[in-house]
Formats: sequence, C-alpha cells, structure tokens
Amino acid sequence: MQTVVGVFDTVNEAQEARDALVDSGFDISEVRMQSNPATQTGDTLTTTDRTITGTTASHEDEGFMAGIGRFFSELFGSDDNEHAGHYSEAVRRGSTVVAVTVSDSERVDQARSLLAAAGAVDIDKRSEGWREEGYEGFDPSAQPYHPDQIAAERSRYQNNSLRSSDDLLTPDASRQVAQGTVLPVVREELEVGKREVDLGTVRVFSRTETRPVEEQVQLREERADIERRTVDRPATEADLKAFEGGSIEIHETAERAVVSKTARVVEEVVVGTDASTRTETVTDQVRNTVVDVDKSGAKAMGTGMGEPDYRSHYQANMASMGGSYEDYAPAYLYGSTLRSDPRYANRSWDDVEADAHTDWTSRNPNGNSTWENTKQAIRHGWESMTGQR
Repeated sequence: MQTVVGVFDTVNEAQEARDALVDSGFDISEVRMQSNPATQTGDTLTTTDRTITGTTASHEDEGFMAGIGRFFSELFGSDDNEHAGHYSEAVRRGSTVVAVTVSDSERVDQARSLLAAAGAVDIDKRSEGWREEGYEGFDPSAQPYHPDQIAAERSRYQNNSLRSSDDLLTPDASRQVAQGTVLPVVREELEVGKREVDLGTVRVFSRTETRPVEEQVQLREERADIERRTVDRPATEADLKAFEGGSIEIHETAERAVVSKTARVVEEVVVGTDASTRTETVTDQVRNTVVDVDKSGAKAMGTGMGEPDYRSHYQANMASMGGSYEDYAPAYLYGSTLRSDPRYANRSWDDVEADAHTDWTSRNPNGNSTWENTKQAIRHGWESMTGQR
C-alpha cells in the first residue's frame, strides 16, 4: 500500500487531478484533498457526485494548521516529518494537496503521471524558494494565508515562470533604433536531462500471529484387574501354601500427552530494490529570432518598384477578393524579402514556390492569410525584386 501526493496551486487544478484519477479507475474513497479554506474565495468550486474524503481539522479542538500538520504526519509517518512539514506549509500558503492511496504497486507510476499531467508542482523546489525568504520549517501555530496573500504568492510563481517580453525580439516590434544597432538573433536549443524523483516509500512490516492447531495421539494405560470367582473344590498343596499369607504386587502404568514446540524457518522474504531503465521521448518547441526587413517605405532596389506598384497590383488583382491593401501588405513584403534569403537566391519562382508555401504557412497558421489567398501578392513581391515578371 503506497500513497502518491501532488501539490497544486489552485483548488480547480486539484479537482481536475482528482477527477482524472477517478476516471482512470482509482477508488474515490482512496483520494483525499487538503486545502486552505481561504482558497474557496478566489477559486471556482465545482459540485459533483464525487465525495472528497480525508480528515478535516477541527477549529474547536485544535488550530487549523495544527490539524493539517497532524494529517500529513499521519500520512507520511513519524520518520518523515520534514516532507510532512513542506506539504503542510504548501497548504498554509494557499495550495491544495491531493493524496491517493494505491494498493496495486504497478499503478503507482500511473498515479504519479496523472498528478504531474494535471499540473502538480515540485514541492522540493518550492520549499527551496521559501527558504530563501527565511522559511525554516513548518510552524503549526502560524496563521494560514488570507486571500490577498494567496493571490500575491501565486502571482510570484507565475512571474518567476514567465520570461520578460523584452527578452526576445518580435517581428511586429516597431522601434526607433540608432545607427549600427545590433539585433541579436536568438535560437533555442532543446536540452534533455534527467533527474531522480521520489516515487514513494515501500515499508515491509513483520508480526507474530497465533493460530490454534490440533493433533491426535493414542495413550496407553495398564491398570490392575482383580476378579473374584466362586469355586468349590478340594484345596491343593499350593492352595494351602497360599493360605499361610503373602502379597502380590501389580504395577499400573499410564501414558500422558507431552506437548513441545520447535520453531522452523518455512519462508524467507528478501527486501531490496529492482532498478530498470526505459526510453522516453521528449517533445517540445524551440524558437529562433527571424528578422524581416520592411522595405514598403522605399522603392525596391534595382527595379524602381515599391509600395505604389504593390497598391496598383492590389487594386487590379486582389481587391475583388475582399480585404484592404493593409491585409495583403505583409504578403507583398514577404515576397520581396525572399530574394535576400540565401535559401532562395538565384532560383526561379517555380523552384521557390513549394518552399515559400511551407514557410509562409508555418508563419501564418490561422486567419485569412492562407497561401491560396496571398500567393499572388507574394509572387508579385518576389518578381518586383528579381525582375522576372
């Protein structure tokens, strides 16, 4: 029997994790949740036919946080007070903890994966951040966070996890820059590492039990058997000799059951760990900076063509398709910049079109800027730069 525990920043996330566990076949009676009552003010609670089970601290008998600390101490056992304190502190700061008891050891990984997929945070990293602020361990007498403190705590986590928007140059950024300003081209590289995580503790207990047993044994007894018989015959010499007196001894014996017990080893339980390896495919997205040069404000180099030419082409060919010139201006610009791309230099439009189609579609996955709607404008921009019209 093992317990898998996950910490969530909001009650809603915890409820979704609980529902995912139940939908995957885990018994609802084995899923318990603990949260700060103040989170009910800021989070939307949903009512379902599933019951949240677990112990609840009594404000009359003990402080709320003392009851939470007792709950986690019982859950983790007295040998792991440090981790019990971290989870109690998380609840005090507004998080919600979901604990599921797993009777089948083969489903421990499944429970852990479901909690992780639902957004469970790393409690070890979270507690390290607390220590930087002066946290020295869970204090049962401390007051739970109120809604404003909880909101500030969550905001801090979000700010730490997001990068500033100024860190990356976006194609739409319009800035006045000085001559010679260097634009860094940034490309993300995917680095996949591995770390050891705690999957829970398996404890093996041994105890002595008593059970009744029965055995049958045959016991033998020898008793004196005295029989008197009436006779009428003349006395013999032997009879007369016995008449003089004497005694006969008869030894009586009996067997008694004697019980003794011997201890024998009938089974050995070997406790150890079984290590195995598995290959996991990690999928993510990486970004790199693409710098587009907007030449719409000047004539195209070497051709004498610029924005007026694009507007004329739009009026003659694109206006009937709907949309303003500004809707198609990015397509004209994109076509004109293809010539400066080393991938397309010194190639004809027929050679370039398939690659341009793929590249444009990846840049504009949504909206009305589809390839079919804009390919005439893109080709016109290409031909205005290459003189191939």
